[in-house]
Parts: sequence; C-alpha cells; structure tokens
Amino acid sequence: MGYKKHKCPPPKDKIGARVMFLSKLIRQAFNEAVAEQGLFLGQQDIVLALAENEGITLSELAKKLDISSATASVSIKRMEKAGFIIKRPDKNDARITRLYPTEKAKLAPENIKKKMNSLESILKKDLTDEQIIELSALLDTAIHNMTERGEEE
Repeated sequence: MGYKKHKCPPPKDKIGARVMFLSKLIRQAFNEAVAEQGLFLGQQDIVLALAENEGITLSELAKKLDISSATASVSIKRMEKAGFIIKRPDKNDARITRLYPTEKAKLAPENIKKKMNSLESILKKDLTDEQIIELSALLDTAIHNMTERGEEE
C-alpha cells in the first residue's frame, strides 16, 4: 500500500485538513480493496445492487444508482467482459435484457467488507475502548457542526 508516500499530515491545530488527510488515506485503502476484486471504483455499487436485485434491467439499475443509462451501460459491458455479470433475455419478453451477478460478483462485497474491517482495526490500533468512544463522539460533534453550518451563515 502506498500510504507512506503521502506527505506529513497538516499541523495538529488544523482539524479540517487532518480529517481530509485521513479521509484520503481511507479512500485510497477502499479503492485498493475494490481493485483487488478486479473492479473499478464505482462498480462495487453495481455489484451490490445486482446482489440485492438479481434480474434487474439496465434502466432499473441506472435509476436505482442515480446514474445515466449510458454510464451504467459502459460499466456493465466492462463488468460482463471481466466475468462479473451475465446478461439474459427476459423469459416473457426477449426484447428485455436482465442482469445477473456471477459467483465472482457475489463474492466481491464480502471480500471488500473483510478488507474494510481490517482497515477499521488498523484505525483503532493502540486506542483504548474509551478513546474509540471519545473519538467517535468528537467526530459526531464535528459532523453535527458542519451539517448545522448552513443555518448559521
């Protein structure tokens, strides 16, 4: 993993910059977990949607994920070629194509989840249970402050 390549985090008094730095590291780890499954970023959402909605159509998938049909189509083609998706005609109407996840696709979410659970353990390393609870509460306060900022501006 390329985490050590990043420059030093911002000064301790710059909370927002430090949270953004941590977020970048977490996002990079997530991207790596997705890539390890042979997926491009964003395709994990398609895999999850198909796992929950086997036999969905392309337009239904696009609507569910709030993406354009063209974007979904490009990803579906890539994922079909990579062995994540099977297209089959509808049993009652051959004009309709339905999408199904392969076994490879069904395993991907669990593998990504394992990787992210491992990352969670790394994040909590050397923290006591009390520190974890305190950090969580502090982050909740910061999140609340940011969500309420529009009302004060």
